[in-house]
Amino acid sequence: MKLVGKLGLALIVSSSGFASAADLPARSAPPVFAAVPVSSWAGFYAGTFFSGTSTRFDSSTLGSSRGVSESSHAAGLLAGYNFQSGAFVFGIEGDITQNYAKGDNFGAGALVPHSSLSLQTAHLRGRLGYDMGAFLPFVAGGVSYYESAVSVPTGFDARGANRTGAGWNIGAGLDWKVPLPIIGDTILRAEYIYENLPSRGYSYNPALPAINMKSSSHQIRAALIYTPSLQGWRAPQVEAADWSGAYAGFIAGYGKDRVHTSTALASRSLDADGGSGGIYGGRNFAFGNVIAGWDGAIMLSSLKGDGIVPGTLDTHSYRDYFTSDIRGRVGYAFGRFLPFIAAGAAFGRSEQTDVVTLSQRPKISTDAWTIGAGVDYMLMERVSMRVEYLHQKSWSNTDVNLNGVPMSQTRSADSVRAGLAWHFH
Repeated sequence: MKLVGKLGLALIVSSSGFASAADLPARSAPPVFAAVPVSSWAGFYAGTFFSGTSTRFDSSTLGSSRGVSESSHAAGLLAGYNFQSGAFVFGIEGDITQNYAKGDNFGAGALVPHSSLSLQTAHLRGRLGYDMGAFLPFVAGGVSYYESAVSVPTGFDARGANRTGAGWNIGAGLDWKVPLPIIGDTILRAEYIYENLPSRGYSYNPALPAINMKSSSHQIRAALIYTPSLQGWRAPQVEAADWSGAYAGFIAGYGKDRVHTSTALASRSLDADGGSGGIYGGRNFAFGNVIAGWDGAIMLSSLKGDGIVPGTLDTHSYRDYFTSDIRGRVGYAFGRFLPFIAAGAAFGRSEQTDVVTLSQRPKISTDAWTIGAGVDYMLMERVSMRVEYLHQKSWSNTDVNLNGVPMSQTRSADSVRAGLAWHFH
């Protein structure tokens, strides 16, 4: 911070034949000018957030319509980049959000009873703020890419569809730079977001018109954010690369699921594979060359595969569309190289369908343990790249109900991922 020194001026008046010093008017000291503290919000930042939401689902078909409103919550990871010109801060931000909103609609007229589900959303927003030192009020808006589902109960079964689309969002909030115990200087954020997602058609029966469903939501979001302009706690570090502190970045990979589904009388297995991409981040603590901390990722995926529904000859369609994990991590630094092992918990979601009967489940959740290993390499002072392998296996059997028949399902998965991260040290 540039400081402006005091500017002093002394006037010495000598006695003369025309006037004495006592006769001269008193002169006051000149004003002292001090520079306004200069803060900086420029640069890359990343963090995690939790939000409370109020979602409105509006459904219609054949002139009949009905809407329902539900309160729920959402969570995810965000990352962005700020530019600063004087007091004005502007930039771009993206996030991936895991949603839990579900609205049960009892129908009206030709509109059959059904459930509407908001599954996940990816946002890309422009931001404009005004630097007030420790505070940054801002407005933001942009596009929303989402996946939602409609599920129609049919006796002991259900039919429906998952659909993706694009909408828009707008909002405002406040960032606040504040030191926190243990984790160090951090940005706390509070913001409001309004989101509008357009109508899409969700088919549940080829012989009947699709259900058209649109949604809008009001979201109050709280976030915990790191940025390079803030220094957090670090243990003494003497290596060529400083691995201490928080980090975040973007990650993508390829994975394969092995899914085993069984009933009381039969069992079948299927394989699914595909790509995924999203945001990852964590925090390291350095103890000499030993680096320990935590790490997590949230990713949109598309792992697809087909098999046979147990007890039938019907095709079983499987799509794994979302995955996230939180892990403990420990490694040993060799200068710019950091080989590590990691273990923790993983969470996934899949859509599954009997292609013949059209029995469909839009959101089947799987909890799993995960273990893996990899290596980080510090490309430059604040940028590292990662290559890692992960294995997952479900903690317990997951209930899957197709065709009204209770089924039990287990899943194991292997994936290879590569990422690029920014370090906030």
